[in-house]
Amino acid sequence: MAEQDVNTNAKISVLEEKIKNHQERISNLEARTEDMSRLTTLMEQQIEINKDTQNQSREQFITLTEMNNSLKNLSKSYEKLDNRVGILEQSDTNRKIDPSQFSKDLFYKVLPTIIATLIGTWLLIQFGLK
Repeated sequence: MAEQDVNTNAKISVLEEKIKNHQERISNLEARTEDMSRLTTLMEQQIEINKDTQNQSREQFITLTEMNNSLKNLSKSYEKLDNRVGILEQSDTNRKIDPSQFSKDLFYKVLPTIIATLIGTWLLIQFGLK
């Protein structure tokens, strides 16, 4: 029986060693499982953050597009206003009386008409056509 006891003791010590190894492996697996749970939680949080970031990016894009359209409209309005001011300035320049042009018009257009009218009236009086 002594041999059986030795064999049994040897088998028990081998089993105890295997149990120790298995317990260490189980402990390692439990730690890894906890790490995996943390990683899963972190990934879920990151996915939510990415969704929020995408929504913010869309909103920023929409805002920037609206700002761009507003600036284009403002630029067009400015061009129209600039054209209108140019037209007003031109018409204001045209409305000014040029003294030299006024005297030329008076001398070459109005004065000959008055002289012709006076000569015509004198001729009518001289020939007796009243």
